[in-house]
This record gives sequence, structure tokens and C-alpha cells, in this order.
Amino acid sequence: MYVYENWGLVRAIRVSTGMHTSRTLTRAWIGTVGRDTGAGAVDGDLLADYRWHLFRDLYGNILIHSTPYTLTQGLRQYDQPAAIGVKPSSHGCIRISPEDARWLQEWDPVGAAIVITPWVRRTLSVTDGSGH
Repeated sequence: MYVYENWGLVRAIRVSTGMHTSRTLTRAWIGTVGRDTGAGAVDGDLLADYRWHLFRDLYGNILIHSTPYTLTQGLRQYDQPAAIGVKPSSHGCIRISPEDARWLQEWDPVGAAIVITPWVRRTLSVTDGSGH
């Protein structure tokens, strides 16, 4: 995620988007970042400290939110924190690290324009050194 202000890049944020199934794939979308919905549930018993509404699809609300977690004896057990910036891990939402979510909260993205670009499968071609 690239955050711009006055046409200048102010922060690059590593994200994890929806897994690559028809139900959980994060779809392309253009709009504005919605209200901060505060801490709360994001998927079943998973919680997130920061949540901004983007849009509603056939399966529910799509948000930008901090890495979700469960509470076990008062301690946070984060759900796939190593996936941020590496691989899809959500059910359609855009996950960011707790540190980036705190920064985004301070920056206040509500009303900011957002473009989610379509996911494109890319393959690497390997040659034998002869160009083939």
C-alpha cells in the first residue's frame, strides 16, 4: 500500500490481501477510505485494534485492518503475522501490521482516495542461458 500526501509518497506499507479463491480474493475497487470502526471483530473470533471500512461485497464488509489476533489468557496470538507483505492470508480484507496501523490511525486516512489494483498472476520464465 502506498500512502501519498500532496502528490508525494509518505509511506509504503506492506499488506496481505485476500486468499486466491473466488470468495476471499480482494477485488479491484476505487473509492474512498471509510470511517474508522475502532477495535473489534474482523472474522469470527479474530479481533483487530484498527479497522477502516472500504466497501461491502457479497460475503461481507471489506476493511483495511491491523493483523488480527485472538486473546489467550490476556495475550494476543496474532493470525499469520509473517504473511504481511509476503502472501495472501485474509478473507478479502487488507491486513497491515499493528505498527503500520497505528501510524495510519495517526495519519487519519478517512476520506482518502484508494485504488485497489487487480491481482495478476505472474510467472517467472527460466532460460537455459541461450535465451530460450
